[in-house]
Amino acid sequence: MSAVSTLKALVRDTCGQALSVARVTAPSRRLAQRLSIVTFHRVLTGPQRRVYPLPGLAVTPDELDDHLRFLTRHFQCQSLDAALGLWEQGRIASRPLLAITFDDGQLDNYENALPVLEKHGVTASFYVPSQVLEDSTPLWHDTMAVSVAWLVNQLSGEGVRSGSTDRGAALALFVELHPGGELGGVAGHLTVEAALEHTKRWSPAQREDWMRRASGVLPPAQRPGWDGFMSVEQMRDLVARGHEIGSHSHSHALLPQCTDDELRAEIAGSRQKLEAVLGTPVTTFCYPNGSFDSRCVAQAREAGYRAAVTTRWGSNAPGADLFRLQRFNMNAQHAQDRNGRFSEARLAWRMSGLHPGLDRVSQDPCGGDAT
Repeated sequence: MSAVSTLKALVRDTCGQALSVARVTAPSRRLAQRLSIVTFHRVLTGPQRRVYPLPGLAVTPDELDDHLRFLTRHFQCQSLDAALGLWEQGRIASRPLLAITFDDGQLDNYENALPVLEKHGVTASFYVPSQVLEDSTPLWHDTMAVSVAWLVNQLSGEGVRSGSTDRGAALALFVELHPGGELGGVAGHLTVEAALEHTKRWSPAQREDWMRRASGVLPPAQRPGWDGFMSVEQMRDLVARGHEIGSHSHSHALLPQCTDDELRAEIAGSRQKLEAVLGTPVTTFCYPNGSFDSRCVAQAREAGYRAAVTTRWGSNAPGADLFRLQRFNMNAQHAQDRNGRFSEARLAWRMSGLHPGLDRVSQDPCGGDAT
């Protein structure tokens, strides 16, 4: 870490602690009467996360434990559907309301997150793409991330290092991910994430074509045994334990890019499929990638959902649009101090609405309102 980075981290930690001691960022003061929603994705062990190409989407069980210890101390925590019932009735206790959500329906949510949730005595909402009920193929962004990570890890000054891979074709695939050239020669996970963001500007056909060509050029991906989706039996078990299963569309499509018929299948169709298989009402929806537009909102209402969540950062004031609910994305590194330890003061500051930069709403690259 450079001297400037070290100084910035020191200032950040000092500010966070000072605000915490003065109770300026206390959730009971900043978030009272509001509905807060936190979101997690993967819950992986340390070794698993080290080989996962999108580590920013993952927390370890210990990191989840740290987060839940803080959240249960300061909030009344439960699933989104349950929290909405209390919030709409104005039945808020001494602690602010908070809903816990997990996106994508991954197996690690059941194996690694569920024990931590039960340790803290809280329930959560799990957003599942209905496609996984019948198809265990990884979601498109994971499939693409694996290919991009292989390209990044093989890069050198002379290009791809593999005797069995077409060097020219592999480099051409990589160049397509960022034709401006900013990625050239840069290796690491940020490159994978930046490349995926670029592909969200492509049409669905462009992404499918890139992945088809990549499968013909790159070595076959070896999917680890811990990677996969929850089974129907595991989803039913979650419901039996008081958790909520919500819809995350059918195929995790970028919804603003869908035709009207595709949109109905993704939003209304996914609800019907999940309810038919699970035998329980599916009342809330999660926009994949946080991407949505006015058509998506209208479809979610028409499909009979109670609410829908986005990836816009922030809490929700009374009277907020229930189909544009904001959430706090939980990134483990963003809740750590300069020594890599979990920092309640830093997390409280980030959630308070006072942290600089977090109130900016960026434009969704795939054409929706915002993410």
